Amino acid sequence: MIFLITWIIGIVLGVVTTICNPAINTVSTVCHNLLLYQLTVTLTLSGLVSFVCHVFYSDRVAELIGWKKGSPFQKELGFAEFGYALAGFLCIFYRGEFWLAAIVIASPLYLLAGVYHLWEMVVKRNYASHNTWTIIPDLLMPISWILLYILQ
Repeated sequence: MIFLITWIIGIVLGVVTTICNPAINTVSTVCHNLLLYQLTVTLTLSGLVSFVCHVFYSDRVAELIGWKKGSPFQKELGFAEFGYALAGFLCIFYRGEFWLAAIVIASPLYLLAGVYHLWEMVVKRNYASHNTWTIIPDLLMPISWILLYILQ
């Protein structure tokens, strides 16, 4: 649920700043502004939350997802997520192809994680709350980034 909230925060901030700035008045500039907030807020926050959860609360997160406790791979995932958070933060300062790089690097993790959580739900009947609810933002975040990047 927290990842859906980070996505919504990014959208709300993007919409508010779009409304408040009369220079943002074309589809391209609106999409550019929304993408700015999706990358700098959503990617940064979701990466930081994942980093903290997977590194410092690994066993609790595994339990909430319906997975086995004690896997060191969760910490490795958390370290990768910290990198995504850094990339999202740097999107404040670097634009253009840097944004594309951030999207290309982060999107496969989220898209494929969403597909895998869906597979876990359907095939393994894993209906743990953190396995099912994360599917929505796992798919929504990268799809919105990709579409906004194309439309800007």
